[in-house]
Amino acid sequence: MVITEDKEVDIFVASKIGSFKHIKYHTDSTKNNKKCIENLVEIKSLQKDDAITSMVWGNEEQTQILIGKKNQQVQVYDTIQGFTKSYTADFGTGDIVGLGKHNRRLLAALSSGVVQIWSKKENVVVNTGGKLDKMRVCDQDTTLFATGGEENDLKVWRIGEQAPLFSAKNLPHDWLQLRQPVWVSDLTFLSPEVLAVCSRHGYVRLYDTRSQRRPVCNVEFQMAATCMAPAFDDRHVLVGFGRGQLQQVDLRRGKPDKAYKGAVGAVSSVVAAGGRVISTSLDRHLRVHQGDSKELLYKQYMTSKLACVLVQTATTTPLKREDPEVKEEDQIEGAEVKEEDMDDIFENMETIGEKPSLKRNRDTGIAEPKKMKPSTEGSTVDIEDNEDPEEAIVKLLRSTEKQKKRMEKKKREKKAKSVFHNA
Repeated sequence: MVITEDKEVDIFVASKIGSFKHIKYHTDSTKNNKKCIENLVEIKSLQKDDAITSMVWGNEEQTQILIGKKNQQVQVYDTIQGFTKSYTADFGTGDIVGLGKHNRRLLAALSSGVVQIWSKKENVVVNTGGKLDKMRVCDQDTTLFATGGEENDLKVWRIGEQAPLFSAKNLPHDWLQLRQPVWVSDLTFLSPEVLAVCSRHGYVRLYDTRSQRRPVCNVEFQMAATCMAPAFDDRHVLVGFGRGQLQQVDLRRGKPDKAYKGAVGAVSSVVAAGGRVISTSLDRHLRVHQGDSKELLYKQYMTSKLACVLVQTATTTPLKREDPEVKEEDQIEGAEVKEEDMDDIFENMETIGEKPSLKRNRDTGIAEPKKMKPSTEGSTVDIEDNEDPEEAIVKLLRSTEKQKKRMEKKKREKKAKSVFHNA
């Protein structure tokens, strides 16, 4: 696939320290630089518990972003106005593992297994029956949401009902008659009736809620899966792993199809949009691959461990930067203040005497270092101008001989006083 036109793609990334950034990605690689990246949160104000654990779109127009933090704060970010609303998910314990929105109702899930639905009339709390690692709302039907976690298999719920519409059933025991462990690390809706899940135990499973409770397809890997997303059609999914691998899995054939290389740390989030695969990993890099050729198109170091990524396809967001003329005026005013301060510093500065200059040769006019001569104590001393160097060497040899005789005499006296020698 050859790209001839220069197009802009808006990418939003969130990190494990709470930073939130907007990247303006150009399909023309020559236009991608650090000026296309802007911080949407002031870095100095971040705390340890401001880590972002979940980030999803809040509407179909993709102008609102729902952000969930480790301190159970839910913030609504408008791509034009900035942060507009804030909620506190203090209805349970644990981090926020999933967010969603249905009309004016807001959904939030905590890792302890509780999902709350905010509305003007009342707040409904749903207990999923175990720990949660992920909760997602179906994009095609926002009344549906799915949950899954450690030893808490896939369940599909409908807003307003306390019982699940669908509960997944585990695979039969293995050949040793041992139960197969369950740990859903991420899930995604391929349609309102078809879902895919990935696990930290290394499997990727496809469920059809219309046919059976057990998975209709199961693909095994020898490494933990951390995230997943729908690919470019309904039979493929993108799966990121803890070892840095990013695979496209064919759920009809039941095996991996493509591999997108480059990541060193665990892949934390992945999105497929516009024929490209955008992924983030714990090696602090954002990567953009070509979907069909698997070529690495873009790679950017983001200075912090990335947790979530979103790609804006419905609309565009301009970079929020100030007018350069205003910046230049500010710089000029700051320079004037600095010049005044420098004048005061130089006026009050103490005078320091000049260093003694080196002795210069009368013939050549070149500065020569001061001559040194060795002393009798082992250190060097200055050679006088009227002293011959050969005489100085003779004196040095005589002094060393005298010093050597003195040391031998001391040794003999010490040996004579020794108790063991007299014995």
